Amino acid sequence: MSISKAFEVAFNRMADKGWDKIYVMVDIHDTILRACYEQDETFDYLPLAREALRRLTRRDDICLILWTACDRTKLDFYMRRFEHDGIHFEYANCNPEVQNTHISCFDDKFYFNVGIDDKFGFDGDTDWAEVLAALDAHPASRQ
Repeated sequence: MSISKAFEVAFNRMADKGWDKIYVMVDIHDTILRACYEQDETFDYLPLAREALRRLTRRDDICLILWTACDRTKLDFYMRRFEHDGIHFEYANCNPEVQNTHISCFDDKFYFNVGIDDKFGFDGDTDWAEVLAALDAHPASRQ
């Protein structure tokens, strides 16, 4: 499924179910930033990533969740730096807003509507433009 289709499905489900927001999970390396695993982080944003993430941040109907395997010290560094760059992640590697139900257990796998990760087939060099187009196609009632 393309990222634009994933957003369309999520926004339509939100409308059908009367939800007030969707949850978007985003990886860091080769998704937001060019990977630099063996050196200091350069914060080399992939094309349109910063702009798209800022727009996602400003929307009341989207909750951004950072999805990363980095250690706690690095995680704090990333969260502060993204915040400095105008990008706010509500949570990292969890979603405490959605609790277990009689048919769903989120103890080991947290709930999200859209996953943005190179491991999911997202191409950080080109797909952020699709994210921006999806946001344009589904404007928020409040921003």
